[in-house]
Amino acid sequence: MKNDFFRGLTTIKKEEADVILTGIPYDLGCSCGKGASLAPQIIRDLSSFLPPLTMDGKRIETKIFDNGDILSFDEIEEKGNEIFQLNKFSLFIGGDHSVTIPLQKSYLDVIKNKGLTPAVIHIDAHPDICDFYDGSKYSHACTNKRTLDNGLTDENLTMIGIRGYEEQEVDYFNNHPDIKVYQSSYINRLDKKGEKYIDQMIDEIIERNRGKAVYLSYDIDANDPSFAPGTGTPEAFGLNSVTLLKILKRLFIELDIKAFDIVEVSPALDSNNITSWLALKTIYEILPIINKR
Repeated sequence: MKNDFFRGLTTIKKEEADVILTGIPYDLGCSCGKGASLAPQIIRDLSSFLPPLTMDGKRIETKIFDNGDILSFDEIEEKGNEIFQLNKFSLFIGGDHSVTIPLQKSYLDVIKNKGLTPAVIHIDAHPDICDFYDGSKYSHACTNKRTLDNGLTDENLTMIGIRGYEEQEVDYFNNHPDIKVYQSSYINRLDKKGEKYIDQMIDEIIERNRGKAVYLSYDIDANDPSFAPGTGTPEAFGLNSVTLLKILKRLFIELDIKAFDIVEVSPALDSNNITSWLALKTIYEILPIINKR
């Protein structure tokens, strides 16, 4: 099949778009397995084979403007500022999680200038709240610490799926109890008890973030490696993809999520593009919700 990215969902007119999609093919902030720089193009390529329908057979009518790629880390903050000023839903495909640092910096500035309260929901196996990692302040392990340094308050940071810590992160959490962390072990226990318990947890997250302008950052390694093997830092004992999708869809339906990134998909480490397909199918499940809003 010829390259027909997103099978008719794209528009060449930015003003007609519901979603501004931008790729960030960068993985120099990654400390372990690399290859995430390949994800934006691979996911676009795969979209040529995926009909614009949800998994329940509902037609997707959301219009996407493909904004191309940001090729330099140093340009991300400036380009992000331009994108957030468009007042469109902003979708970013990374790249490793370090790309979120300048994106969230520009997001905080734009949202605060509008008189709104910014919040971050971080779905990940790792807290990414190290001050330094591998000698860098801009490692993918430092994403949330930099965002807090840039002005996000503790009570406006929520983490979901966490199960892999550095010692400095445990110390940080002990001194910052207002950051809410939903560990993978806790979510998996609720999952075994029944659907209503997961719903109650999601209700808590919604109440915590209601009335705020939310940036949702989704590291694909939040999924258990059995569902997402193609990632640089796979972490055992993760979330299953059905539960994670349920969480995502509820949050998108009920919260004012203005920006969404999917990061750490590494086609170079994948098997049969399983992880890239997961990222793409997740986007397709979210697109109709954005359109309805």
